[in-house]
Amino acid sequence: MESLENGMLSFDDMIMVSRDSFESDEPYDVIYSNITVVNALFSRQLFSNEISRGALLSYFVDFYLAQVNNGGFAQFVLNSRWNEEWIGFVRQGLQDMGAFQHLALFDEGAAIVEALGEDKLLLYFIDDYAAKKPVRNSLNVINERFFDLEETENLITLNADWLKRQPNFSVLSDDDLKAALDRRAAAVPNRSEREDAAQNQLPQYIKLIHELCERSGQKLERVAMGDPSLFYDGETVRRFISGVDDAGTPRKVVWFFVTDKGVHLMGEANGRAAMFENRTGFKIAEIDVSSE
Repeated sequence: MESLENGMLSFDDMIMVSRDSFESDEPYDVIYSNITVVNALFSRQLFSNEISRGALLSYFVDFYLAQVNNGGFAQFVLNSRWNEEWIGFVRQGLQDMGAFQHLALFDEGAAIVEALGEDKLLLYFIDDYAAKKPVRNSLNVINERFFDLEETENLITLNADWLKRQPNFSVLSDDDLKAALDRRAAAVPNRSEREDAAQNQLPQYIKLIHELCERSGQKLERVAMGDPSLFYDGETVRRFISGVDDAGTPRKVVWFFVTDKGVHLMGEANGRAAMFENRTGFKIAEIDVSSE
């Protein structure tokens, strides 16, 4: 183990997955195990340049896939905020995995983003859902070709196979995986200062999700994505219907997140934030946020 950890806290660090995920017949299991490890490292205040580059490439290619599958290329642009580092990871990941047609399509989408210019892109990030429609439609022109490509360049299969081929790929038992994560956390310089800074910089929705998880007695594992096509109307989470719902009514993005008890949603309305079970839509917890 010691020789495998010579690159700890660097891009050269090993890719770590659980033994159960490696032995699973489902290709996505090993990808998801890598995702949970990367999220665990981020939660332990590691910076991206202190995490295995291979792990990050797999992580962000899957993020790209999940976002487009959920809400099209426009949703990926919105939720990534077109972060330059993230875009670089997606591009490199697609190239290294041999997803060359996906890469060409991604570059086509990127050209649409660049053509918007900084001002229009910023407005797209901050406008309400209805006002985003023209830009959203222009970004989503690549959607159908993306979905068609999944027949010939399946990103789950390519990602999983590529991940397992990496020379620094390591399969660990649950106990060894936890110990490896703890060693990296202990090696982080100025960790307490990073924790304080991270807490102060947390977006409001993340703080609310943490509070709702605490209220419901659940452990937050990761925040997955925001879906701007959904909104909380004060009673339930539902999809915005153009021409039926008031386009001028302020609405906040509904967030998907994963706890130790499954997938949930968080929505805000009328000074309240509520947590819902994704499968049933049952409201699990609610908190007052009127003073925040």
